[in-house]
Amino acid sequence: MKIKGIVIGIFFCLLFIVKANATINQIRWGSSAGPFTGLTVTWSNNGTADSIRWGYTTAFEQGIFSGTRRNGYASGIYFFKYQFPVVTANTTLYYQLFNSSAQTWTAQKTFHTAPDTASAIYSFAALGDCRDYPTTLTTISNLVTARAPALTLFNGDLTVSGNSTSQYNTFFSAATNFLENNLVYHAEGNHDAGSTSLFSNLWDLPQTNGTNLYYAVRYGNTIFITINTTTPTNAAQLSWLQTTLANAAADPTIVWKVVSLHHAFFTIGNHSGDMNAYRTTLWKAFDDYGVDLVFTGHDHNYQRSKPVNLNVSSTAPVAQYGSNTGQGRCQIVSGGAGAGLYTQGSSADAWAVNLFNSTYNYVFCDVNNCRITIRAYNQNNAVIDSVVLDKTGSAACTATGLSEPVQKFNPIHVFPNPAEHSFNLHYSSELTGEVTIRIVDSQGKEVGSKKVFKSEKDMEIRYDMSKHAKGIYNVSVLMGNQRDDAVLILAK
Repeated sequence: MKIKGIVIGIFFCLLFIVKANATINQIRWGSSAGPFTGLTVTWSNNGTADSIRWGYTTAFEQGIFSGTRRNGYASGIYFFKYQFPVVTANTTLYYQLFNSSAQTWTAQKTFHTAPDTASAIYSFAALGDCRDYPTTLTTISNLVTARAPALTLFNGDLTVSGNSTSQYNTFFSAATNFLENNLVYHAEGNHDAGSTSLFSNLWDLPQTNGTNLYYAVRYGNTIFITINTTTPTNAAQLSWLQTTLANAAADPTIVWKVVSLHHAFFTIGNHSGDMNAYRTTLWKAFDDYGVDLVFTGHDHNYQRSKPVNLNVSSTAPVAQYGSNTGQGRCQIVSGGAGAGLYTQGSSADAWAVNLFNSTYNYVFCDVNNCRITIRAYNQNNAVIDSVVLDKTGSAACTATGLSEPVQKFNPIHVFPNPAEHSFNLHYSSELTGEVTIRIVDSQGKEVGSKKVFKSEKDMEIRYDMSKHAKGIYNVSVLMGNQRDDAVLILAK
């Protein structure tokens, strides 16, 4: 009897240890379509029946839903996915995940949805190649998160060995804050292709011809196209790309055509020449249908091309960026999210390269109707490049009625600033109705949100910050499609 009791005791101790070690992690956001339709949240756990409860308030009024389970990349670990119905734009989702192994709910979490695209004013980010130095990835990805893009393009190479579960564990740990707060569209890199099945299983992305390695997403007046350059001879992909671009060129509501991929077509870095053979296939499709922006990685540095149009010349740039006949593509290499940096390795494409910078970096793009302001930043968040693409007055902008920017900045004032425990917010605009006050920390994580009703032109409220640590915060006022921001310094 004593032996039986000991065995039972050991069993329950082991069961307790298993439950105690059961942790939901690797939370990431994806979509089977755009930012509003098909939005998904995916997580990892060793439970077998995890679920989610969520809502637009802390009451999680939308209900409790089972996660869809699939095998993870380690024995006994599963991926769970929940696909939301069409979500409301520019609002906070509140959610908790149920750990079916530990029989507990996580702490309350939030995710802020992308802005409504009716005004064609939004932002997106691009970065790639994070494989070697996880602390650099954390720095770069947190800088991206702090700018709150509507979506992010990741241009490949998450690890050195795409079949290494330990390296993926390192990636997820380093990018936890980034993945929990950003909708990311991934392109496969050559190192990721060490196990294409593992890479594909990680991400919930749109499907094309039975694969999630190439796809297109429509958001606002932009079509975002991701292609897989680890298989550049794929005839089905090329045919799909040509058809997709032809349809986009014929659509008067599409102003911008943006492509994300891994291998650079033009580079003076270590990988010069890798894509030369495909300039007559993939790049020709870009030229034929007037792609505006091409984001790549592979070379671990930052580069921006001059306007390139190989239909015009293969040895000299054209006069200007644009999608009209005779205008050129803007290719940006952003391969500095943590991989060991490359210096200049070739001069063959020097005619096509406008700027080269061997530094860790990310790119942030502000779309304002028919203008895109592109800025590249280094790991210190200093601007290393800036350029504006302007289609004001073009046929596409005339057709959409967006020939002039319509962004209006309303007065927003926070005081005292610096503040100690609370601050006053004064906001003035002609709009009336429900207002969301959103507080975001320096890493881009939402730490507070409050809804109030604005009945007059001027509004003033007091906001309690006594529970928050000292630091720099972004204060946003959201009303419909309008967003105004101010910086608050909390100095306790």
